[in-house]
Amino acid sequence: MAANKTDPRVIKTRNSLRKALVYLMRREKLKDISVQKITETANITRGTFYLHYKDKQDFIQSAIQEIIDDFFNQVMIDSNFSKELTVKVFSLRKAFQYVENNADIFDVLLNNEKNNFFYGQLYNRLANEMTYFNEQVNKNQQLKVPLNLQISFIDSAFLGLVSRWLEDGMIYTPRYMTQSMAKMLDQFNRENVSLINFFDNELEENLEKI
Repeated sequence: MAANKTDPRVIKTRNSLRKALVYLMRREKLKDISVQKITETANITRGTFYLHYKDKQDFIQSAIQEIIDDFFNQVMIDSNFSKELTVKVFSLRKAFQYVENNADIFDVLLNNEKNNFFYGQLYNRLANEMTYFNEQVNKNQQLKVPLNLQISFIDSAFLGLVSRWLEDGMIYTPRYMTQSMAKMLDQFNRENVSLINFFDNELEENLEKI
């Protein structure tokens, strides 16, 4: 793909195609969505589409990866875990705000029974981030709860909560969602579940406001 990804025209075209994909995914199964339907919905030519992507599968994989990458670029922040170590941690506040700002995308990708592949990719990315965090901060320490169980529990809880929040029409604000999840995570923090530290230090501040 020769197109420059930072070119404003390229960015505009890609955004239009992603919006078209999300629109169509609300109505059809992914296998029934053709390149022609995507380009007509995005109001671009097939020629333009093929300047950017080899085929439909290449487009879908790229679009989903871009959504996931952008999400984590926004929500992973630096935290001074110790005097010697700065690590990337997950900001619940930024995450819930990002989901609210992109609710149309996340709702169709997480809550559409016709197209359920996005959940797995998002789950795996979050699991990888937690695994890397643990490698940095815990190293060879003996965990009270096996790492794979911690990841499975926290990963599923967060994504399940986001999914339900969207499905219920986001009746709570991102701030309230952050505070509520922080309060729930604090219960596990008291049991020294190591991965709780993967979520940033604003948890303590949020708890004081509940």
